[in-house]
Amino acid sequence: METFVPITVMDSINSRSARVPRRPPPVQEEASAVCPLARKLDSLASLTKQDRTALEGLIGYVRPVERHTILVEQDCVADHALIVFAGFAARYKRRASGRRQIVAYLIPGDLCDRGALHGYPLDHGIEALTHCQVAKVPRAAYLDLLGRHPVITLAMQRARLAEEATSREWMVSIGMRSGLERTAHLLCELLERLGSIGQATDGQYDLPLTQLDLADTLGLSSVHVNRVLQALRRDGMISLRRRRLRILAPRRLCQLAEFEAGYL
Repeated sequence: METFVPITVMDSINSRSARVPRRPPPVQEEASAVCPLARKLDSLASLTKQDRTALEGLIGYVRPVERHTILVEQDCVADHALIVFAGFAARYKRRASGRRQIVAYLIPGDLCDRGALHGYPLDHGIEALTHCQVAKVPRAAYLDLLGRHPVITLAMQRARLAEEATSREWMVSIGMRSGLERTAHLLCELLERLGSIGQATDGQYDLPLTQLDLADTLGLSSVHVNRVLQALRRDGMISLRRRRLRILAPRRLCQLAEFEAGYL
């Protein structure tokens, strides 16, 4: 039976090396369904009022998606851009044996537009890890959005650079960090990413993932993940309650992981 990992964090990571080098997210969108996407893009390039209005138009494409739904099959050519508005999804590779390696998380504000832009088959699959709100924006509408709003296009290009840098950081974790260090690094990274879209406050954020999801992300067994989480709890670095993570010692966790947020 899968075990859910709650996460709650009380203190933000305050060291200079752990700060996200972005503008603070705007506060005027707090109640908007497009808030995560607008917040993310506005932190990368200053959006105009017209840009925001255009992004709000994407809400009409949003639909609920159940946990474990395959959003895009590997080797499929998607004729739409996929944008996550709520929940956690993942890019993954699967071996013939059925074993899965998660290679990236898609959190609110993240997207996959390879098919819409280039018509190339995707070399990985995308799956909803939790209940999600997802927009599938048809290619024509997506290209029209980018053509009419160059600032949005610029912000999305910068978002891709951050995504590529994140992939390299995950590769370093798998290749060079211990299980304890790579887990600490992932928790620090999620704090920064969720904080940039207003979904982490006072070091606390929701982490509605199972230990199996974390194991497939970190390249560990689910038993090893459980031991690592228990060790972080015993050392007073985190607290786990009801799918909420609480980072109790952000500086110590950051130092353990050698975490620097500049790549984000």
